[in-house]
Amino acid sequence: MADEYIFQPDRRLGIVFHLAALLFFGFIGLFGLWQASLADIGPAFLLYLLPALGAIVILPALAYRLFALRSAMYSLEREGVHLKWGLRVEDIPIANVTGVYLAAEQNWPVPLPRLRWPGAVLGHRRLPGGENIEFLAADVRKLVLIATPGRVYAISPANPQAFLLAFQRCTEMGSLSPIASRSVYPTLILSQVWQSALARFLLLVGLIFSLVLLIWVSLAIPGRSQVILGARPGVTGDAAPAVRLLLLPVINSVFFLMNFFLGLYFYRRSESQVFSHLLWMSSAATAFLFLMAVFFILRMG
Repeated sequence: MADEYIFQPDRRLGIVFHLAALLFFGFIGLFGLWQASLADIGPAFLLYLLPALGAIVILPALAYRLFALRSAMYSLEREGVHLKWGLRVEDIPIANVTGVYLAAEQNWPVPLPRLRWPGAVLGHRRLPGGENIEFLAADVRKLVLIATPGRVYAISPANPQAFLLAFQRCTEMGSLSPIASRSVYPTLILSQVWQSALARFLLLVGLIFSLVLLIWVSLAIPGRSQVILGARPGVTGDAAPAVRLLLLPVINSVFFLMNFFLGLYFYRRSESQVFSHLLWMSSAATAFLFLMAVFFILRMG
């Protein structure tokens, strides 16, 4: 008999959905940036800029949800239950599990997360009895409830019946050395990053440079109607509406957020933290280069 049973959610529909959403919002964001770079000052520029700003917020969230779905896993052993969804990890001693049930067989409706989509049924709700239920699932049709004192976990293994059978076998074997209870949240990674002096310094420098870039451009635009772009020794450059300078802090924000979240992924393991430092260092360097670009552009008039 196997000592450990590993289950995964059905990922196919969720991966297709997330990839399609990433392509859609990525295209919308790039199209907005491109059109904003060609538009004159006025409502048209702001209209094209809004999709780019929205993409800055939506794309990192979708990318993380895709990563979390790809890494999702539920495992059972005689000593406990392991749940993993992205950076969220929950280890439950087998003695703390009071029951495992199919959600579809309960005589009360399971309150689902209000914001959900294929491959991302996540969040917290309250059960009729007042208990907190946490969703780490991809498909509402395959929900399995794991009851523990004070909290219920809703998961969605691709084969719910096999999960129930494996849990029954694990409980029949008995626990010799129960695993330690452990809860890891994405915010814990942020706390570890903040405790590192080097990581904190790099992130703060990048953030400060980015804020200075945004404030400087915002203050410079009202004082002039045009700026000269592409000027260099021997080349006059082209006049463009000054409002196009806003594209620089927008593009910088995209780089900063991408490097920030990718750095968090690498920071989980000590041997790969050097990649996090390099990414966050590049964010600070990119913001500094954009600051230099604004300086020379404004100097050219």
